[in-house]
Amino acid sequence: MTVPGLQALALTLAVEVPVLVGFARAAGWVGWRRALVGAVGVNVATQPVLYAVSAGFVSPWQLVGAEVVVGIVEAALLLWWWPVRGREEAVTLAVAVVAANAASTAIGLLVL
Repeated sequence: MTVPGLQALALTLAVEVPVLVGFARAAGWVGWRRALVGAVGVNVATQPVLYAVSAGFVSPWQLVGAEVVVGIVEAALLLWWWPVRGREEAVTLAVAVVAANAASTAIGLLVL
């Protein structure tokens, strides 16, 4: 991975992990360790792929579409890893993933 790619991953982790861990802990889904492992894990799995494919994007809509796909993948992985119960909690998890990804994308566009 390139230095800019590692910087992007570090920024993603710095922004998204606290958001996801905060939601998981506030909702009482998991303890600190499982929350941290899940939050780091989904980002390590998705961010490098998104970073690699986004280099060829020519439209902001491509980034939006890619972020939607990433959000679906991350939410699905966290629904599997964390014992989220019921539709309302699944929606809360989806909102957490959207919030985390929106924040890291916005900050990344501003600083990287």
